[in-house]
Amino acid sequence: MTQVWQSIKRSFAEARRRRVLRALGLYVVAGWLLLQVADVTFEPLGIPLWAHRALIVALVAGLVPAAILAWIFDLTRGGIARTPDLPGPEDAARRALAAPGSASSNDAAAATTAPMSPIAAIAILPFSDLSSGGDHGWFCDGLAEEIVDALCCVQGLRVASRTASARFRDGGTDPREIGRLLGVDAILEGSVRVADGRLRISAQLVDVREGFHTWSDAYERPMADVFAVQRGIAESVARALKLSIAAPVAGRADKYAPRTLEAYEAYLRGRQALGEFRQRQVLVAAEQFRRAIALDPMYPQAHAGLADALAQAAQWRFLPPAETIAEGTTAASRALDLAPDLAEAHMAQGHLRSLGGDQDGARRAFERALELNPALYDAWNYYARHCYAHGEHARAAELFQRAYRLRPDDYSPLVFASGSLAATGDAAGSQALARRAADGLLRQCALEPQNLRAHYLAPGVLQQVGRLDDAHRLAERALELGPDDWSALYNVACFHSAIGETDRALELLEKVVRAGG
Repeated sequence: MTQVWQSIKRSFAEARRRRVLRALGLYVVAGWLLLQVADVTFEPLGIPLWAHRALIVALVAGLVPAAILAWIFDLTRGGIARTPDLPGPEDAARRALAAPGSASSNDAAAATTAPMSPIAAIAILPFSDLSSGGDHGWFCDGLAEEIVDALCCVQGLRVASRTASARFRDGGTDPREIGRLLGVDAILEGSVRVADGRLRISAQLVDVREGFHTWSDAYERPMADVFAVQRGIAESVARALKLSIAAPVAGRADKYAPRTLEAYEAYLRGRQALGEFRQRQVLVAAEQFRRAIALDPMYPQAHAGLADALAQAAQWRFLPPAETIAEGTTAASRALDLAPDLAEAHMAQGHLRSLGGDQDGARRAFERALELNPALYDAWNYYARHCYAHGEHARAAELFQRAYRLRPDDYSPLVFASGSLAATGDAAGSQALARRAADGLLRQCALEPQNLRAHYLAPGVLQQVGRLDDAHRLAERALELGPDDWSALYNVACFHSAIGETDRALELLEKVVRAGG
């Protein structure tokens, strides 16, 4: 009896997913309206009574074909399309084996047993700060980012990048419009109120295709319980989507929780600054991580964050490389002493070893980071850069594309993958990736008008595919956003050099030198 009931529930859920019930409801309404019209018009027009009866019989008989067609096809934004079947166990296993870092038998087993959700992509919006002083914005952004990190480890779920989602922090955009712009099926939104040492968080998961709430909950706890709340929200969302979350990562916030909330605040501020890819913000990030360490010397993620920030500062010559790499290496080692299985620490160690010329040590560190956390985007990205710098262009192209699959709304890895394939002599493959990157970066710049990195990477790849007007426009926008930013100046200079505008390129390169490049 239980099996029969479960079978009925599965069939009903599949009918809902395929929108059969909605289609039949529309069919019944349309049929009823047609009968009303026939009742009013057939007799005055002299149409015989049997025609009215035939219409009723035809509408009843049409229910079955309508249900079958609704089961097979769906009306999408692009027109009528065949409704995809839910992947079976074999498909899930194949996808797990094809996914980045999923060679682990445990991951493959999880992919074969976890039920599939019709929601394949989600965006986590920054939570609204409802505190009386309005001074907990840092916490709201950090809460969303921690949930993003946890959900990135959910089998079968794509999570939109933090920068793309941040545009909708004001809550004034219709969820369905957010879904269309970000290419996601659902959004997680919520609010935070902090008062008298207590934390109140409300969160709701909205299916943007239908516009209804899939899950919602409220949490009221002491502020010190924030890490348990973060984990609880991520796990509740995963359950609502009928997906499985990787338990070790889900509990990471608890495992490495700092001793003070002040240290946690400094750490979150550091992470947010580091994600902006600007010289000043990288240096701000390093200072915030140092502050977190001063408040809690046993906080491994703060040490790993400092190592990451110093690696970036050394890579882009924001600080003197030799002493910066030495300090970063010490920070990475301390993080690993405190937490040997912290993937971010191994990643930072790999980046620093790569900058320091230790090719084999860097490779070991990167591979260990990816073994611990295959969803760690920066590890794939830094490893790819390491391989490219050492002439392993085919391997670099593969790693950049794996990074892109983790964040398909960030098109920068495709730019570098295109360059890597070009270095191997694969001109056709390079051009194909360049076209994808160009289209994607145009969309990304439109969606994120303040994203400096997207704007300074776009001109070069747009020039490669012959879209010079767009390239010039975004190059000028990049200089408006970052008039003194080393990376913006350098990349835009490279664009002008590639199209023969030598004087402009030299002018920008002189600014690069003055900026410390």
